Amino acid sequence: MDLKNVKHLSFPEASFQKWKEAIEESLKGKSIDRLQTLTSEEIALHPLYTAENSTREEWPGLYPYTRGISAAGYREQEWLVCQPVSGTSRGEANRRIQEALKRGQNAIFFSADMLPGSIEEANELFNNLLLTEIPIFLDVSGKQNQFFSLLNDYCKQSSIDSGELSGVMAEDLIAEWVVNGKIPEYPELYFKRWFSAIKEAQERFPDVKTILIKSPVFHNGGANAVQELALSLSSAVKYLEEGQKQGLSLFEITSKMVFSFSLDSNYFMGIAKLRAARRLWAILSEAYGAPGDWFKMHIHAVTSEVTETLYDRYVNVLRTAGQAFSAAIGGIQYLQVHPYDHVQGNSGESAERIARNIQNILKEETHITSAADPAGGSWYVEQLTNELSDKAWRKFLQIEQSGGILQGLLTGRIQGEIRDVYEKKRLQVELRKDSLIGTNVYPDPGDHALTPGKIDISYLETDSAFVDIEPIKTVRLSAGFEQLRLRSNKHSQKTGHPPVMGIICLKDQKTHKPRHDFIAALAASGGIEVSASAGLHSAEEAASFVKNTNLPVYCLCGSDDSYQELGLQILQEIKREYPKKRMYVAGLQTGDAFEALAGAGADYLYKGINAAAILTQLLKELGVNEDDKA
Repeated sequence: MDLKNVKHLSFPEASFQKWKEAIEESLKGKSIDRLQTLTSEEIALHPLYTAENSTREEWPGLYPYTRGISAAGYREQEWLVCQPVSGTSRGEANRRIQEALKRGQNAIFFSADMLPGSIEEANELFNNLLLTEIPIFLDVSGKQNQFFSLLNDYCKQSSIDSGELSGVMAEDLIAEWVVNGKIPEYPELYFKRWFSAIKEAQERFPDVKTILIKSPVFHNGGANAVQELALSLSSAVKYLEEGQKQGLSLFEITSKMVFSFSLDSNYFMGIAKLRAARRLWAILSEAYGAPGDWFKMHIHAVTSEVTETLYDRYVNVLRTAGQAFSAAIGGIQYLQVHPYDHVQGNSGESAERIARNIQNILKEETHITSAADPAGGSWYVEQLTNELSDKAWRKFLQIEQSGGILQGLLTGRIQGEIRDVYEKKRLQVELRKDSLIGTNVYPDPGDHALTPGKIDISYLETDSAFVDIEPIKTVRLSAGFEQLRLRSNKHSQKTGHPPVMGIICLKDQKTHKPRHDFIAALAASGGIEVSASAGLHSAEEAASFVKNTNLPVYCLCGSDDSYQELGLQILQEIKREYPKKRMYVAGLQTGDAFEALAGAGADYLYKGINAAAILTQLLKELGVNEDDKA
């Protein structure tokens, strides 16, 4: 073929049907459905999406705002970098926020424990901060009324025009009740007081948003994306109803709302969740006969607490970077990235700087701010958005038809459904079907973590009566494995040595290494060290290794053939000389091989076993007591 003619050639057009046939041929006749993955939202992910999956004609900045509330995207308004700072004092917090503002942060955000309780504390916290020029983002959980009054006094004293303040100083009453496990006996009285404060704030701080819809409360309790969206909508509808009862117009309420969502490591689902949230909120305008642009959703995104890990904490940097990227692609107005040491409580300045720089990199180096809708044109994302929207809308209607969000919380139905979803997620991690790097796979045995910090739960103090409900507590998928490692650490501190199990390696390295590595990694995820033999070729050598190491638990590692040739003899010899030793075999055997090795006194450690459960058992067999907890 002439080289000149090559540039005029093209590949033949491939149809979806031809692609499907080619894939099924590679699967040797099995259905392509084998390649589907079912999410926790019960949405089936397909191996390929085409233009046929994108049937809705939607545009950035136009109703229903699926693709963003601005036609120009981030080119019109970049998201605010909302990294909360803390410190041992309000003076230190002030110093740290001033440093942050010099290094890319463009919003004033203090952690809740830094909120001032007096004019003197306000002077210390806000010293030299240009409050009228820099937006403020504060979650004033349970303290909104007091904080607004104090801030108004501070502005008067400091000759600051409160009407020029902008940003978010908001709270979510329902979220506070959910976290604390208490709902007022007469919630309408709370709403009346709350919306009265919001009306006053509208006069004092007209450009400040005061109503926060905090779906992270549900997300961090284990909820999936469908539940988060439905519960957020239900909370918002409750506020619309109660606000109108107190004389606020629909626009006065919606214009003061900010929706907060957590993004986890399910990257594309996170993008679809934000897009679906905007769409569903806009569609709700039709139910109220209101203009669609009254329901333009402003979104605060925050990285997930569910996926944070205590051990190998620097891996959290990678997790939060991916989650932040997902948020930025999905379209946001405010972004908060948890520092890598967030689980431990107070974060260090270095951790805060890295979290902030994740946002700086996304803004300055990825060029996603140049696109009006970075996810636009992805048939996968668009189809996922459609399916998620449909499921979330049906769930929202179900909640409303059952009496609304408060009724669902009072009956415990909502908490039970979230718990069921979380238990399924947790089981996937325990079975190591879902990976947490540094926790249930690739753990670092030399990493000795600090204990996790306590979660501060603030509540609006009052003398009103409350009805107890089941609280939705923050959960982390890694917590079960971390408790095992903390027990091992405590045992090491008490006894002067870590829990150790022996590995009896059969024959050459090629024979035993794959299963040796599997067992060593499994043990390390529970804080158990291993003492491995060289490649052994006789039962006598194995018995000598056991005599010299004298450990309570041993595991044979080799190939299936080596177990039949040598493993059975070793088990019989060790059980004859050391009948109290606990013996395991790496890799689940079948048929006669299973019966022979089990009959010789061995249990199995294998891929797919419940890792958390077997590690709990191993720690007990190694003499680590239940009360050895940090």
